Amino acid sequence: MGGALGILQRDPNAFLQGTPSGAEDGAAIDKLIAERNAARKSRDFATADRIRRQLDEMKVVLEDSAGGTTWRRR
Repeated sequence: MGGALGILQRDPNAFLQGTPSGAEDGAAIDKLIAERNAARKSRDFATADRIRRQLDEMKVVLEDSAGGTTWRRR
């Protein structure tokens, strides 16, 4: 039904992370998340918290799990 209407064709995670035109923004978010994960690994929690606040200001929600960190837009 979604195909007939031309909806629900994208991966849900990609949809929640923004539009294809926001790919550069997504790359910047991925870079910040990698920096945050490195800070957490080295137990630099002040830097990790600062990056998390920065992402929050960008309306990015982080979800940490045993499998890694995923994100979506609010």
